[in-house]
This record gives sequence, structure tokens and C-alpha cells, in this order.
Amino acid sequence: MTSPNDRNFDDLSQRFKKNIYGTPKGMLRLYALREDFAKFEISDQQPLSILDAGGGMGQFSSELAQKGHKIELCDISQEMLEGARDLFAEKGLEAKISLTHCGIQDIPDKFDQQFDLVMNHAVLEWLVDPAEAINTLYKQVKPGGWLSIMFYNVHGRTWRGLMNGKLHAPATSTERMAKEGIAPQQPLEPQWVHDQLVDLGLEVKSWRGIRFVYDHMHQKIRDRVGLEAIAASESEFGYQAPYKDLARYVHMLCYKPDE
Repeated sequence: MTSPNDRNFDDLSQRFKKNIYGTPKGMLRLYALREDFAKFEISDQQPLSILDAGGGMGQFSSELAQKGHKIELCDISQEMLEGARDLFAEKGLEAKISLTHCGIQDIPDKFDQQFDLVMNHAVLEWLVDPAEAINTLYKQVKPGGWLSIMFYNVHGRTWRGLMNGKLHAPATSTERMAKEGIAPQQPLEPQWVHDQLVDLGLEVKSWRGIRFVYDHMHQKIRDRVGLEAIAASESEFGYQAPYKDLARYVHMLCYKPDE
């Protein structure tokens, strides 16, 4: 059963669509995912069964569907699911997606099969028990399959605050962010996530930071250098410490060995 304290975005779906996915922040997120998937030729394997857990409006899933893959997308927000349905319809991909209204914890009751690829992007930080969610996601991956996890990085949040003059580690979100409901409940420590994945028997093939350049750059400099140059820098340094440790988000791509 989904915890009553897990965040549901029915009240913010349109804001997310406009202010995240339709901005350079969302574009950089998609650039990173495309690059990581291409590096291991994951989406070039045909056809894949894909579970997008907490998939929201399905922006990245729709790109995979265009390559011929079949998507099962679930989300706790009915409004997000309706947005995903509209997006797939706009692209003529209705036959490539099935939508399920459920939270991460309900996945075992809704899906009795395992998948070639399970994705969980920008969800863990909104959950009361991310460790339980990671375990649930792991069980849905076929042996020989992949798990793609992206999450909000606690170090990136702390560093951003320090650069803005908040010379202490934030214990909670700001009052404004908490009131508006846009502050992740539980930013995660990347090494902790990595250890959780490895302890389950997964091989973490890729670990990169996302928006470690963009989020810490003044807007005037962003405008001057352009998004393409920023994306290139994110790609060049995003897999290296200490840069990846300062990113706003972290993406880990994991392989589940054959039994």
C-alpha cells in the first residue's frame, strides 16, 4: 500500500510540465539519459519490455516508444497519467503504452512480470522509504536486464545553499518550497544509493551527475555560453568526482546479471 506521506503531484502536474520539462533543466536531464542509454546501446536492443515506475508524463518513455519499445507506465498521480496519455497520442504512439494508476509500493500487485528495463527517475526523493522502493524496483528487473535510477542529490542541494550564502547544511526545505510542495522530501546520498544497489546484486555500470554545471552558473553566463556548450561540459565532466558529487541529480544505470 502506498504511504500516505509519499508525494502525489495531481496539484502540480501542469507546473511540472511547464517549469521542468519545458526548460533547459529538463532538456539537460533528457540529454544525460539519452547519452547514458546510448553508451550501453540499451535502447538499440529490439524490442524491450519497459516499466517506467513513477513515469509522470512519459517524456523519456515516449522517445523509447518511438524506437519500437513497449512501455508500461505507472504513477501515483492521475493527472500525470493523463498527461502521458496525451503526449503519446500526440506522437501517434497510443499502441506502445499502457497506463496504470499506482504507487511504487503497489507495483508487485499490479505487474506479475519482470521487465528488460525498469526506469525510476526523480521519484525516490519524494518517498518515505526509498530503500523499500529500490528493492521493489530490483525485483521487477529480468536477469540480464537494466535498472535506470535518477534521484535528487543531497550534496548538490547543500552546495547550492552554501553558494547562496546559507552557510550551514539545510535540515529541511525552505519555507517557500515546503508551502508550494516542490521541495523533495528526502534528498539522497549517492553512495548510500550505490551501496543499496550493489547489495542487491546489481552492477552499477554508470554513475553520473546531472546539472552540476548549469545549476551553479549565473544566468548571464548561461545565456552567453548557451545550452549546447553547457551540455557538452556536463557530458565531459559528469562521470568524474568531484564534479558529479555536486550535481543536482544523479543517474545510475545498473545491470542485473543472469542467474
